[in-house]
Amino acid sequence: MAQYYYLDSSNAQHGPVDESQLTANGVTSSTLVWCVGMNDWKPAGEVSELAYIFRGQPAGTPYAAPGNSYYGQQPSGAPMATGIAPSNNLVWAILSTVLCCLPLGIVSIIYASQVDSEWTRGNYNEAYRKSRLARNWAIASACSGLVVSIIYMACIFLGAFAEVLGNL
Repeated sequence: MAQYYYLDSSNAQHGPVDESQLTANGVTSSTLVWCVGMNDWKPAGEVSELAYIFRGQPAGTPYAAPGNSYYGQQPSGAPMATGIAPSNNLVWAILSTVLCCLPLGIVSIIYASQVDSEWTRGNYNEAYRKSRLARNWAIASACSGLVVSIIYMACIFLGAFAEVLGNL
């Protein structure tokens, strides 16, 4: 049976604890946990090996935030829940709007503008999600701009080629 470390509501680290004893120690589906072999801290409800324990419990927001009291106290080899804010991708959103595709770029700008406010409210998962959406919409805008440019150039080339053929 795996041994897990977990963070309580004040981000103090506890463990190792057998997976069967997690709920007895107050661990919920939204509590950040880590064990040997995991790359990063995860909400317990998102760890596939623990899914059977937390069925029916609502998932919440993990406690990772800057200034956690457990910094420097993680077990050897354990990653820190760093609390680093995600990039808002606003520069890419604006560039893709101006240079590529206005409608898709506007969607990217909307998501990019929401990243920082979600982070400051403590909605860390939502901040990361909106950061990804802003990036993806900026990429979609850039790709659509590229496709439209290629089609436009092909039409110009075909028009010029047809004119040359018509003059023969």
